[in-house]
Amino acid sequence: MKKILILCLSLFLFTLTACGNSKKVKELTKEDIKTYTSQMKADPLSGDITLNGVKYTLPVKAQSLVDNGWKYNDFADKGQPLKHGYYVDSIYMDDGSKSAETRITVTLYNTSGSTVKFDDAMLGAIKVEKEGDSYKNTVVLPKGITLASTYDDVIKTYGAPKVDYFKQTGWITYFISDMGAYGQELRIDFDKNTKVITSIKLKNIPKN
Repeated sequence: MKKILILCLSLFLFTLTACGNSKKVKELTKEDIKTYTSQMKADPLSGDITLNGVKYTLPVKAQSLVDNGWKYNDFADKGQPLKHGYYVDSIYMDDGSKSAETRITVTLYNTSGSTVKFDDAMLGAIKVEKEGDSYKNTVVLPKGITLASTYDDVIKTYGAPKVDYFKQTGWITYFISDMGAYGQELRIDFDKNTKVITSIKLKNIPKN
């Protein structure tokens, strides 16, 4: 009986420790935003984005995110060779918890002209969709736009977008070149009541 009690106590303490060590992303400070912004180009369509304190410039090797702790969430093509012309949108990545609180979606593609190893595939788009106040990922775009920014902040910072459907459906978009699978695009969705950003999708995928 004594051994059973000790075992139960050990399991309880282990559970508490595991919960206490879950990943937490600290809130952005004004100094953080200033620092990250200084590392990026001013153009919102440059492909620059800072995610959880790490700057990426799209397109980037998908392995770069893996090296920084991101994990694929049950993606069937993981580890498989990818043929020329491969293009898959809306692939889930997170911190391994498979939780919406740490989830992002990415676009993988291969326009190299030949089959490549999975680790050599390129990542050309990142979408961050805030799942309420419990969402853990932080984002900084050029000129200091974050998930806490509002519609008015974005317009003041980036100017009038190419498409503005805020009044109708709550989103705007800036883009260069075509709006198909390739090209450069920044789409931002807002809560129509608070005007605060709910999601950001940045894409920079050259045709060749």
